[in-house]
Amino acid sequence: MENVIVERVKHATLTKAQQKIADYFIRNPERVGMCSSMEVAREIGVSDASIIRFARAIGYDGFTDLKNDIYNSLAMQASGGSSGLSLSERYEINRSKYGGKGSREDYIKVMRYNQERTFQQNGEELFDRAVSRLISAKHRYIVGFRGCLGIGIQCAWLMRFLLDHVTAVSDEGPGGIGLVQDISAEDCMLFFSLSRYYKSDLRLAKLCRERNASLIVVTDSILSPLAELADVLLVVEVKQMSFFNSTAAVNMISEYLITKIAQQRTEEYQGTAKERDLLTEELRL
Repeated sequence: MENVIVERVKHATLTKAQQKIADYFIRNPERVGMCSSMEVAREIGVSDASIIRFARAIGYDGFTDLKNDIYNSLAMQASGGSSGLSLSERYEINRSKYGGKGSREDYIKVMRYNQERTFQQNGEELFDRAVSRLISAKHRYIVGFRGCLGIGIQCAWLMRFLLDHVTAVSDEGPGGIGLVQDISAEDCMLFFSLSRYYKSDLRLAKLCRERNASLIVVTDSILSPLAELADVLLVVEVKQMSFFNSTAAVNMISEYLITKIAQQRTEEYQGTAKERDLLTEELRL
């Protein structure tokens, strides 16, 4: 966001409150790009009017103009980013940008960044909304393909300890369509999808919306083709020193959702866990 926010801030006279707002905007462009001024104000701890005054102080007519500028900047970055690159091109870019000496310390630094940034750009109310929709649904479909395959399967496996009617969807083809074809307005789909994006992802997400089911999307950009379809959008950081997207933060999101559901479904979990232990007692070493 260097060209959009930082340069304007450098040449503006800001109050202490506006400096606080500027710091948040620079650190969390994705979050600002998908929130209302009231949501942003609440997270920073200022008034809605303060957000509007800040936007005008750095040369915009209002928050909407500032937000559109941020969105356009993100779009330009995405068009020149990793989603359209070959695996070998992605590897060279990631290695030079994040790799450093390729040490464990470098790796830990990148992973810590992914996790911290992911929580920074997703407010707690988004997690609460996602959990509420999953708990209240009649059926839950947990979708993850390719790099998100393992996360989707594990999430569904853990969720079955807490909720009934949980289906893992891991087949991009006719099998996956068959599992989801009866989805209805009473149901909810939790979809893990990272770039590079595929038509199979969009096909299932559109089917979910056509049937008026709730759609929770966990993805790496507000410009994901699934983002505009989501009832709840959770944006994750996936920076990596190699050729693939890191799923450390994606897995963190999955586990956090399960943890929050468990906090509300303690009795159900205890009953299911005890029954599962009895049924598998002879199988354990």
